[in-house]
Amino acid sequence: MRYSSARIRYLSKKILKQATEEGVIEIISTDKLATEAIAETIEKYFALEDEVYEKVIESLNKRSKKLIPGSMEWEIAFNKAYEEEMSKRLLK
Repeated sequence: MRYSSARIRYLSKKILKQATEEGVIEIISTDKLATEAIAETIEKYFALEDEVYEKVIESLNKRSKKLIPGSMEWEIAFNKAYEEEMSKRLLK
């Protein structure tokens, strides 16, 4: 995970505060429940990114034509596969 739980909670509170100040959302429950929901969403998104990253790396390593990590060709193949996989999973 990229951020600690404490950092994610902090970011969740900042998101909630900004969104309510701008009128983007209106809280009908408690701020604590809303913050927890935002934090959970962030954590799930990071977990999804990690899963997709691992899957893409695995698929690149299985190719018959081995690509050199860090090369332009590898970067292009990685970015394309990563974007496709993220799109598939986010649209579910």
